[in-house]
Amino acid sequence: MRSFTVKFLFVLFAVIGVAGMTSAQEKKGGNPEAAKLKNPQAATPESVAAGEAVYMKRCRGCHARDGSGGPPKDTGEEPAWPLNDDTWVHGSTDGEIFHVIRNGVPPSLVMEPWDDRISETDTWHLVNFIRTLNKK
Repeated sequence: MRSFTVKFLFVLFAVIGVAGMTSAQEKKGGNPEAAKLKNPQAATPESVAAGEAVYMKRCRGCHARDGSGGPPKDTGEEPAWPLNDDTWVHGSTDGEIFHVIRNGVPPSLVMEPWDDRISETDTWHLVNFIRTLNKK
C-alpha cells in the first residue's frame, strides 16, 4: 500500500508541476528568432483590408470582432488574448505576431497553428490588420 501511495503522490506532483510549467510557457515571452522576420507587406489600405477579411473569417470567433478577446469557453479554458491593447504576451514585433499565427502557442497549443490554412502573404496582411486594432 505504501508503494502505491508514494507512486500516486509522485505522479500527482509531476502533473501539477507540468501544468504550472505549461501555463507559464504559454502566457509570456517573445521569440527572438521570429522577431528578426520583417513584414514584406507594406501596411497599405489594401493590405489592411485583406487582413481584415482573413480576421473576420478566421480570428474573430475567438478574439472578437474588435480584438477585445474571446469569451470564457464552456470547457473552462482561458479566453483568447485581446489584440486591441498594448500588451503583446508572445512578442510585439511583426515577426513574432506572424510566428504565433503560423505556429500557434505551444506546448498545448492554446492557440492552434494556422500555417496550413492561411497563406504566408495573407498572414502578413493579417498582421497589418491586427496592428490597427489597438488604434481604434
